[in-house]
Amino acid sequence: MAVLFVTPEEITTTTIVGGNVDVDKYIPFVLETQKDTIENLLGTELYDKIISDIENDTLTGLYLELYTDFLKPITKYQSVASYILISPLTLANGGLFRRTYQGIESVDYREVERVSQIYSSKAQMYIDRFNKWIGLNDLVEYNLNQDEVNPSKNMNLNNGWYFGG
Repeated sequence: MAVLFVTPEEITTTTIVGGNVDVDKYIPFVLETQKDTIENLLGTELYDKIISDIENDTLTGLYLELYTDFLKPITKYQSVASYILISPLTLANGGLFRRTYQGIESVDYREVERVSQIYSSKAQMYIDRFNKWIGLNDLVEYNLNQDEVNPSKNMNLNNGWYFGG
């Protein structure tokens, strides 16, 4: 089973996601955020170390501080932001539609984007704090040149698509 940085209970008790939302609907966004945002932020070596330490229950010191103070909140808020974008939508044989109490209706995407942006901004705040923190704390696995994913110093979740820089 994959390691999750946040539990469904943490999501439903601290965000807009209600406890009656099917966990299978938003957990993929947690895993996606961990790979797309967190691994890009940390680089593969530090990301893999955090995952390994969680699996082996050996996460301590600066690694535990990094995980608790930055990785968990970033993962939580960005996962919810991503989920909000698609949660009101259903893709079926008849096309894309939005469910309502009266049936279905066309999607007002601006409203969905607005709510998603609230949570994405929260994740961005923790990314900005992480960048300051990592500059003050020496973690051996955090280096800028790796065989796989290099850490990004310029990650910005709030301005649409980001392709590195």
